[in-house]
Amino acid sequence: MPLISLSILFLTGIVSIATERSFIVDWDHDRFLKDGEPFQYASAGMHYFRIPAAYWNDRVYAAKTAGMTTIQTYVAWGQHEPFPGTYDFNGNLDIFKFMQVVADNDMTLILRVGPYICAEWNFGGLPPWLLGIPRMEVRSQNTAFLDRVNKWLSIFLPNLKSFLYKNGGPIIMVQVENEYGSFGCDHGYINTLHDMFKKYLGADVVYFTTDGKREWELRCGATDGILATVDFSPQDNVTQVLERLREHQPRGPLVNSELYAGWCDFCRVPHQTRGKSGRVAMVTPSSYTLIDFPW
Repeated sequence: MPLISLSILFLTGIVSIATERSFIVDWDHDRFLKDGEPFQYASAGMHYFRIPAAYWNDRVYAAKTAGMTTIQTYVAWGQHEPFPGTYDFNGNLDIFKFMQVVADNDMTLILRVGPYICAEWNFGGLPPWLLGIPRMEVRSQNTAFLDRVNKWLSIFLPNLKSFLYKNGGPIIMVQVENEYGSFGCDHGYINTLHDMFKKYLGADVVYFTTDGKREWELRCGATDGILATVDFSPQDNVTQVLERLREHQPRGPLVNSELYAGWCDFCRVPHQTRGKSGRVAMVTPSSYTLIDFPW
């Protein structure tokens, strides 16, 4: 083979290696690695289905200029499948366009797929029509529920593959369920969902759970093989909360998936505010997500 051809092949190999993208959990050193380098994210909680699509770029850019590296959003199953087998990814529900907006702003993305998301949303984001199915028990290993979840995930998750970080997209992490430890304590249910995610999206994605700060919430919501993260506010005893997380997950990055900068308002209840005390807590975990902030 001519020398010039060998040189071209060699250089092509170098380019291929140099441009390979990866995002993993470095369990031994309690950190994330992005393209082989230690990475700490500061994420903005921003729900595409609550923001008109015309404002997506403006809001994402605002988060970036505020110092955020990452956008975090729930996926509202009930909005995307308003009727059984009828799917809507148009307009304000075009999550794929939203993901592209995040990528265009050179930010990474965390998807909280659920199927239950809470999000202070009706029925936790689950489709209301589930309640019309005989013998339905949501957020459980109930066959009727898992069949519908599996159908939804089989439609949605494969479309995310091109948006994964390793494939050139913005997605670095995907959440399974949401704060399940506040509802039940069936690790088999979380493991079943995890298996579905791996089937349709791949086993080499960083999956995680999120639970409240109480011992029983973490004990029931965290499970082996999935990164466990925790929620708390700046007013909480951060050291105590993270030590509690360590009891259930001895190694891995310490992550706050919901840092409550504010809280939602309710009818006939005074406007919710948060004091300034404890804001230093934001820099304590390995990574965090700022939620209830007026993006």
